[in-house]
Amino acid sequence: MLRNFWYIACASIKLGSTPARVNVLDHQLVVFRDGRGQPCALLDRCSHRGAPLSLGRVVKGTVECRYHGWRYDRAGECIQIPSLTEERRIPKGCTVPSFPCVEQDGYVWVWTGEGEPTTAPRRIEGFATGHWMQGMVEAKCSSLRAVEINLDWCHPYFAHRWTHQQSYRIRLKGFRTGRYETRATPNGMIVFSPPTKQDDAPIPAEPGVKLTYELPDRVTVEFFQPFHMRAIMHFVPTGPNSCRMEYTRNRVVPVGRRVRWETKEPILFAQDRELLEGAQPWYDQDDKFERSVESDWSTLLVRQIVDAAARGEWPPKALPQRRVISVRG
Repeated sequence: MLRNFWYIACASIKLGSTPARVNVLDHQLVVFRDGRGQPCALLDRCSHRGAPLSLGRVVKGTVECRYHGWRYDRAGECIQIPSLTEERRIPKGCTVPSFPCVEQDGYVWVWTGEGEPTTAPRRIEGFATGHWMQGMVEAKCSSLRAVEINLDWCHPYFAHRWTHQQSYRIRLKGFRTGRYETRATPNGMIVFSPPTKQDDAPIPAEPGVKLTYELPDRVTVEFFQPFHMRAIMHFVPTGPNSCRMEYTRNRVVPVGRRVRWETKEPILFAQDRELLEGAQPWYDQDDKFERSVESDWSTLLVRQIVDAAARGEWPPKALPQRRVISVRG
């Protein structure tokens, strides 16, 4: 797991007046708003008898444990123990670990690394002015597998029959040879088509299709014809072999509330999730069964990037060169 990064705890519109329980990496957290309405994140465990603080309530900007009423502020300090008589003081050490927490671009973010963060969460371009649909999907597969399928150039026709534009194109015109290009970046990688003609050519502002991966867990999928469609997905690890996809996608017709929440899982996500959850048990046993071909390059590159980042070696001094892959699809 990549720890020295910001991860999404929850969407801003889902954090109201009650505490929320969320999993980020291997941390069980409680997220709530303090007296100023600012989000806070603590370990979801009362220091008294271990009850989940998320089962409690928010009182005057503090989270109150439902077991014995102990209250904690945004820093995790216990500020009230109702059972203590007036002459007694709160004992030292009655604290709960806290996590740096900020609200930005429609999400509450938590920092899971060591020490205080030196950077802010990566911005979601255009969020402040666009119209968006947000949602969340839990998946019983590793975060990396979910990232990979959204960078996989060849799966849409088979995984998304009649629900993806590639499915319609191939059914109408048949399989044909095409090419896609990958470029590593300091923050991850970009996959797009049609490819450029030279190594030093700039990436087109509006290629036919563009897939972007940004460390640690963000994939952006963009189509530019007949209009600009953009989906930004964060695959937040919730364990070694589970994740939570927080997504936001632009609404083509910009009317009504600027940000809306949908509860029904989009069919494309459900189709991917079924495949990933079906494959995960085999990876749990042993991943040596895997075989790859050239068209898998985009998914193999993202694995290299994540492995290097886990070792603290990304970005490297010299980024890998661009690569153009020929595929049938």
